[in-house]
Amino acid sequence: MLTLRPFNTAPDTVIWPLVEQFVAEGYTNPEIITKLKDYYDTEQYSFFLSLLKKKRMVWGLKSTRGQGHSVKSIGLAIERVRARFPHQGSHDMKQTLRHEESVMVPQRVILEYMNLHHPEEVQGQVRRQLKPLFHVGIEPCSGYVLWLKVWWTNHNPRLICGWYCNIMERLGGMPLITQSDPGTENYSIANDHTLLRYMQDPALDKMLQHSFKGSHCNIKPEIFWEGLYDADDPLQWLVFHYVFIPWIQQELDRFVDRFNRTKPRHNSHKLLPHGHPIDIFNQPEKFELRDFVVKIHPPYLTEVRKKYAPPDHHVFNLVPPAFALQACAISDAANYPPICCNNVWDIYVHLLEQFQNQPNDTEFQAMLAKSAIPTMQKTWISCRPVVGGAPHNVACYSSHEAETDFEYEWTDDSDGTWD
Repeated sequence: MLTLRPFNTAPDTVIWPLVEQFVAEGYTNPEIITKLKDYYDTEQYSFFLSLLKKKRMVWGLKSTRGQGHSVKSIGLAIERVRARFPHQGSHDMKQTLRHEESVMVPQRVILEYMNLHHPEEVQGQVRRQLKPLFHVGIEPCSGYVLWLKVWWTNHNPRLICGWYCNIMERLGGMPLITQSDPGTENYSIANDHTLLRYMQDPALDKMLQHSFKGSHCNIKPEIFWEGLYDADDPLQWLVFHYVFIPWIQQELDRFVDRFNRTKPRHNSHKLLPHGHPIDIFNQPEKFELRDFVVKIHPPYLTEVRKKYAPPDHHVFNLVPPAFALQACAISDAANYPPICCNNVWDIYVHLLEQFQNQPNDTEFQAMLAKSAIPTMQKTWISCRPVVGGAPHNVACYSSHEAETDFEYEWTDDSDGTWD
């Protein structure tokens, strides 16, 4: 006699938020069914495609066609996105609308709206450059963004090494080999990674486990902000960093999450797997890939971090500690609202005025003088994307070509002079 197992559907409390997340990330219904199986006991529960379609209708999780947006209906959502990202293209705006506004709309409708209401932007308005502050690390096979950071410098080796150590600690492993452009700030990653690999596999005999690729790219920042910010003024420089960098980092974190959960456009010439970067990175076996991660022995990581990226180094301070204490006290007294694109300049101006109105303090002025950036550094700041990808047709130095003495020398250059 054939005994049928009772038909029990997975609980809505488990399924609903997951379906909502997967719909926002652009998965199709069959893909959602497959992904859901990782979140409930398949021996006890079932969840079928036909049931998913019914549940989506009940929960109001409609597809792009189901939402049926027009140029008129998406206006408010697009303007909210434009307020935060005034130079965002239609492709990225489509992803932002889906992730942050729960609005699913074809790219052509976005273009129609922009051509109708903002034709001058479609023609190519000049973008401001903030790249000198950015540093990115990418896993090249999946395209997964490991980190995207903004700071008051992007070429201090201890800082870069610290970010790399953080990601290794979070993942519990490291790649077989890293690569970057030949900038001196990346020597720390070369040293850090090579030493870790050697500590766990002495057979490597200190052979360099890092590949240097690419070339330098210097970008001259043209930042004036209508007289609100003078980079020659140490006080304005510190207030700007104190207010803007944490806020920009929050926006970057949201972008990274959105990027890693968005399937890129299909490219028939691409040999690497096609899919959501986060899926390829976390489940390579489902894309017929092998995971070559090297598990890290935590004490070794602690030792390497202490050598190449000591946590108490001044480069990890957003601003000098003395300045941070005063800025925090002023901010608490003023009871500033959460920073957003609509109030960030107002908060900056108010905080700056509070500092300027304080009585003259010799120690504080000495700290400002010590924090001043050399003129040459402010004028030209290198922008160097690292780990994970290099331009084509550029020189490439493999680990086999490197000398056995892998220790590259580097200093802090002039990335701030305060302690």
